[in-house]
Amino acid sequence: MRTGLINEGYAVLEPASTYFLCVDLKASGLNADDETFATAAVEQARVATIPVSAFAEDNPSRHLVRLCFAKRDETIDAGVEAMARARELFK
Repeated sequence: MRTGLINEGYAVLEPASTYFLCVDLKASGLNADDETFATAAVEQARVATIPVSAFAEDNPSRHLVRLCFAKRDETIDAGVEAMARARELFK
């Protein structure tokens, strides 16, 4: 998933001992906060991301979304394709 997302132009943080990775929207050149991106991604590109700001009460980062990669290869491939569509929404 990480390689596929990087190939689609996303800045991806290196996952460490987890089933999740984070995409840095700002570093990816996208002008959208995490909630706006997540809503558009699921509604228009059909891929679910999790706004990282949902995990913080005070001064949350609003430029990161989280994805789960504990999936079958074909699901990962479809997710990367959907993330490419989601990226196009914010260019």
